Amino acid sequence: MRALSPLSLLLVCWGLTGLVASLALAMPQAFDLVPVFMARHDQDRAAFNGLGALWMLTALSAWSVGNLAARAALPRHRPALVLPNLARAARLTFLVNLLLLGVTLLWIVLTARQVGGLRALVLLTAAEAVTARDFLLQNKLFTGMRLVYASLPATGCLAAAILIAGRGRLRRRSRLLCRLTLLLNVIALSLLPIVMSQRLLLLQFTLSAYLAACVIRRRLFALPWLVTGAGLFLAVWVVREALINPSVATEAVPVGLQKLAFYTVNDLWNGFAPVAFDVPRTWGAETFHGLAVLTLTDGWVEEALAPLAPAIDAVRGGGEFPILTAPYVDFGPFGGALLLLMLGFGLRLLFHRAQGHLLATIAYAQFGAALLFSSHGPYLLHQNVLASLLVVAGILRLSRPGTQATAEVIPLVHPRHEGVRDAA
Repeated sequence: MRALSPLSLLLVCWGLTGLVASLALAMPQAFDLVPVFMARHDQDRAAFNGLGALWMLTALSAWSVGNLAARAALPRHRPALVLPNLARAARLTFLVNLLLLGVTLLWIVLTARQVGGLRALVLLTAAEAVTARDFLLQNKLFTGMRLVYASLPATGCLAAAILIAGRGRLRRRSRLLCRLTLLLNVIALSLLPIVMSQRLLLLQFTLSAYLAACVIRRRLFALPWLVTGAGLFLAVWVVREALINPSVATEAVPVGLQKLAFYTVNDLWNGFAPVAFDVPRTWGAETFHGLAVLTLTDGWVEEALAPLAPAIDAVRGGGEFPILTAPYVDFGPFGGALLLLMLGFGLRLLFHRAQGHLLATIAYAQFGAALLFSSHGPYLLHQNVLASLLVVAGILRLSRPGTQATAEVIPLVHPRHEGVRDAA
């Protein structure tokens, strides 16, 4: 379980980001497009200095202290997993997921009617993917519709968790419903990024489903499936790049990989630049932006911080500030370190709870997946994650056993390992 702990996931993310970004910067001949992309975003290599590195070390240390403090406070025993009515959960997950897909499909069909049908929309996507994306966004069915298809990774994750937890217990019909949910989500989340550039949803889905399965099994397993998921993500990435850059379609693979390398440089630059050049404080607007969106106060926050926007944008390339730097931008070095300590503490507690409760398992899988690309932004508290967890909580609440039944409990510790404390 050590490899599944939040600190391990955070270190994997930042280790890979630092390694790939360093290679891209150190080998300009092999990554000749990276400097071009950096110039487009006005990114100066001077941002990668000792002061930024010192903050990164401080941020990781604060997170580690919170993680160790929570570990010391936790009981030594390993909890057993308490399950809801799995057959009911499988059925509800399939139906809710089908509803989410249906709303998304209705949105696409109604939008397609305005451009001459689905075939015309497909042709528009092939010719002008960015134009097709903008047209879809202008024709959303209702405010907050993005949260509908953004919940698909969580329902897919729940389906995977039910399959693993119900191994040897689920009837054939329930297994079929879970597998159909997974298949439909793989198809939908592989096609949607081609138009909407929502590649993070596919990454969130594959990583969270794998993490949930591993937490339930209490070990890493089925690594080939993880490799398959990575291959699927890279394939979708390359197809998207070929569509938005038709002039280089014949070199879509090398260009796509170079752009992926640039994203690691961009993310690392976003982590270093606010420290290297200093920025005004935004008092939670960066870290807690997702909460502002869900409470419909994001417009008010943006208006209040409008005078600070030029200074903030000057030290932000593409995307958002990463999870280790957003608290610094919000609250400065001391407040930022305290917030990271609290996040490290809270996620370690959730990791422990995830081993005994299915809702906590899904929540940790969603947050754990966000940790694995936390260098790309503070996705831990993104509105997509928070809204999708509300959907999962509703499904599992409706799947609770009746008053005359008791919840099923399955031990997750092999007898020969009983009494041994998890070293994670």
